[in-house]
Amino acid sequence: MLALLAVNAVICPIQAQEAEPPAVAASAGGPIMPADIMSLTYAHDAQISPDGKHILYVTYPTISTQRPTRSTIWIVDTDGKSPPRRFTVSTGLDDRPRWSPDGRSVAFLSNRPNPITAGVTGFAFRPASESPKPGGLAIPPAPADEETPAQPSRQLWLMPVDGGEAFPLTAMPNDISDFDWAPDGHAIAFLAADAESVTAKADSAAKRDQKQIDEPRGLARLWILNLDAHVVRRIMVEGRTINGLRYSPDGSKLALRVAPTTGLNDYFYHSDIMLLDVSSGAPGKLLFHGASGDADWSPDGKRIAFTALREQTIGVRGWVVDVAAGAAHKLGEDYAGTIDALKWASDGRSLIAKSLVGTKFRLSRIDPDNGRFTTLLSFDGEIVDFSQAGNGVIALAGNTPTRPADIWTLGRAGGTARVLTDTNPQVKTWRLAKVEEISWTSSKDGRRIFGTLVTPPGYVAGTPTKTVLEGHGGPEGYWWSGWLGSWADWGQLLATHGYVVLLPNPRGSDGQGDDFARAVKGDWGGGDFQDDLDGLDMLIARKYTDPARIGIGGWSYGGFMSAWAVTHSDRFRTAVVGAAPTDIALMGLATDTPDFIQGYYGDVPQNLAAMDAASSIRFIDRVKVPVLVLHGEEDRRVPAQLGLGFYRGLRLLGKPAEMVVYPREPHWIYEPAHQLDIQTRVLDWYDSHL
Repeated sequence: MLALLAVNAVICPIQAQEAEPPAVAASAGGPIMPADIMSLTYAHDAQISPDGKHILYVTYPTISTQRPTRSTIWIVDTDGKSPPRRFTVSTGLDDRPRWSPDGRSVAFLSNRPNPITAGVTGFAFRPASESPKPGGLAIPPAPADEETPAQPSRQLWLMPVDGGEAFPLTAMPNDISDFDWAPDGHAIAFLAADAESVTAKADSAAKRDQKQIDEPRGLARLWILNLDAHVVRRIMVEGRTINGLRYSPDGSKLALRVAPTTGLNDYFYHSDIMLLDVSSGAPGKLLFHGASGDADWSPDGKRIAFTALREQTIGVRGWVVDVAAGAAHKLGEDYAGTIDALKWASDGRSLIAKSLVGTKFRLSRIDPDNGRFTTLLSFDGEIVDFSQAGNGVIALAGNTPTRPADIWTLGRAGGTARVLTDTNPQVKTWRLAKVEEISWTSSKDGRRIFGTLVTPPGYVAGTPTKTVLEGHGGPEGYWWSGWLGSWADWGQLLATHGYVVLLPNPRGSDGQGDDFARAVKGDWGGGDFQDDLDGLDMLIARKYTDPARIGIGGWSYGGFMSAWAVTHSDRFRTAVVGAAPTDIALMGLATDTPDFIQGYYGDVPQNLAAMDAASSIRFIDRVKVPVLVLHGEEDRRVPAQLGLGFYRGLRLLGKPAEMVVYPREPHWIYEPAHQLDIQTRVLDWYDSHL
């Protein structure tokens, strides 16, 4: 009977929480509640106009999701003299705005109702093989074994900047994933998969829907839309899916990021940068194997810059390739931070890098010849993305400890960024926790370890307080000294309820160079866990933390660290284990990114002993405290069976544990109701056990 009850506890739908007395709203001085976090709007994808006068950006109604149900494009002037205004109006998804080269119009992706497919008159459906006629738009020709769908979703739309209605440019059978304007503004290249064949649809309808693992399917193709002739042509790169594309400055070539399959493992670890001739469609040279970022052309078209993982997939470098010679050289080999993005500056002689140093983000100018870094901006928070205008003005999206998501501008000489938006004005009325970067010395080898400390509003120094250590994903992830409030970032939520929250970046994290990131190779739960304990010791010594009331929690690798902590230490009174790799060998064989585990531990058969030694499932008999296990039911990165095994093992041993699974969710939790539930459960769990 006990086993049956345990099974039901795992697979039953999420139960409604019991009613509680209404809390004082955050806007009225109460603590931040999960509903407050869910009310926050996310802003990102800051795209500055060619003349540097305007910035387009995208907002989501939820602060931390990669699959929003609604998004809106906004525009704001860089002089800051007028408030932002909506650029598009839609009840669905409008995103990825990109300025035309002359700055007079904007192309974007949208899943709004498309009049082309609705049969509205005035739109001509014409394949590229027919002679062009004035007026009308085009959809691609359907191969003999394919048919045109009735309702396309994410399609290309065009809208004039000075007003007017948006109109569709495409009616592809599948979503468009990326696009780029030709430099002359007369064409747009974009990526989309071919239509599903009639045969494939019939097989699916008959439930002949078996799938061969790792078989290439649904490959993204390159399409070039001629805006003058209103025709589109398809270009296939044999045996490759295309994940990114960028026109050369003269428009004669495209730099493509290609991979063997659409799988995430190939996207992360087996992507190549190759050239393609636009006129003939003929593939050109393969410039680089193992790129992790899209290519960016120098303004003179002679060089391409991008980021790539280091050997064994740990650490990130910048690279510059000479297009004619094919020679590549590294950037940032000895940089004390982590390069996150790399783009050519408008001057054509330097690069601009977004990087993390400690827990803070920077924009730096890099000399591509000598690799010298010059800081343009030290940002008090997290920089999400950036773009630069022809006059050198930079637009960036990011967050700070008091601003969950906003848009800034920075002059070409650098200095201080000026905020242009107030995306979440309600936060001004909240009593926020204090967020600061801290550091301590490792007892293992004297390294300096950085982290972020979040303390309750009005906290009095020297008052030992209940504390939660929250681990980040990774191991090569990071915490930042910015906004810390989402379904996966509990800093503000917990701190405004009276907790001190420590968010450490132990060895293995980004922010201190590649050698630091590689320091946990073959050593999960070793030096990094000691770094975390040293951070707690520092807080105890400084009387921030009550040593009798410490909890731990986290998602992904943060979940690994939580499970490891309660199997290897008696310092924690409880743990929240989210989507945790509790069995390294099993994850290495079952994950959708097997190269990830190989980078840290090598092949499973030859290194099974080392993997078992780092697997908390092997030590569950040591757990003495209550554990909450959370997992997405459709997680393919860290399969849900790993969380279930940890939970089931604890229950079979008679240890206190609960598990909640989230239907339809992969490794990252997307649905708002589930995000709300996670925050509510985490807060209630710590309140109950600390």
